[in-house]
Amino acid sequence: MMNDLGVVLEAVERSRKVIVVSHTNPDADAYGSSCGIAAGLRALGKDVVVHNESGFVPRYAVIPGAAQVVKGEWGQLSDDDLLIVCDCGALERVGDSLIAAVTAAPLVINIDHHNANTRFGRVNYVVEGASSTSELVYDILLALEHRTGRSDLLTTTSGACLLAGIIGDTGSFKYASTHASTFLAAHEIVKRGVRPDLLTQELFANHSLAAVKLQAAAMGAVEIRNEGRFAEVVVTQEMLKTHGADLLDADSLAERARDIEGVRVSALYKQDIDMWRVSLRARQGAVDVSAIAQQFGGGGHKPAAAFRWRKDFETLQRELRDAISKAL
Repeated sequence: MMNDLGVVLEAVERSRKVIVVSHTNPDADAYGSSCGIAAGLRALGKDVVVHNESGFVPRYAVIPGAAQVVKGEWGQLSDDDLLIVCDCGALERVGDSLIAAVTAAPLVINIDHHNANTRFGRVNYVVEGASSTSELVYDILLALEHRTGRSDLLTTTSGACLLAGIIGDTGSFKYASTHASTFLAAHEIVKRGVRPDLLTQELFANHSLAAVKLQAAAMGAVEIRNEGRFAEVVVTQEMLKTHGADLLDADSLAERARDIEGVRVSALYKQDIDMWRVSLRARQGAVDVSAIAQQFGGGGHKPAAAFRWRKDFETLQRELRDAISKAL
């Protein structure tokens, strides 16, 4: 249950084979941190494979290595092997199909920046309030370079992964979790040849027509409550079919609803096949939405959190409205 960068570096150096996994339904930071540390450790001579319950999500094809992420479990790990879990506030975030495999690993390193991380690893490198897990991986790779006397672990490949994760989780450096260290990390990555303009173009400015139509329909039906302080957006399976879109096309709607003038908190309800996926966002200092998400079995950060709901929508909406009203 240690939280020591030196212990992380020692474990990495001792390892022969490394499996890296991040949370299901990955975002830019999940892919960026997992693919970034994989690229850096391969340069160190390690045998590394990245797994994710969701496999490859084409939206994040700009992140090097994302297209090679393996969907599903890995084989038996030996005592010399290492499992690194990136960007998961709790073990359950790896997804139901991978929990048993993670639990069975002889050595698990947990690298994360979420509030109230459960420290589920035997070794934990958790910095709550850091901009992103990708920034923590940057620290690890830079420390490995200093420790080994090398300068080729933070390359244009690993750097592009990490900068994509940093950009994604900071909203292009506009969230309060953006610190001086975040800009220093980005500065060093760009110095080594990574193009931030190419990353931001693909991450934020490349929307399909189906996504635009879905977002227009959803935002056109936005509901404002609590004297204008709470905004709700709903995306149903019927809406997805009507516009030929998928759930990922709705991801930015939580932020768009939060950014409406006067709104302090927003909720995005996305209907999946067998559950509702709920994203919560808050203006800085307004409400701790991670505490609200924890009431529903989820978690995240104070201004951004999420949870899953498998019961009926009416109960979900009633209970969430009540929780947010109390918080406001």
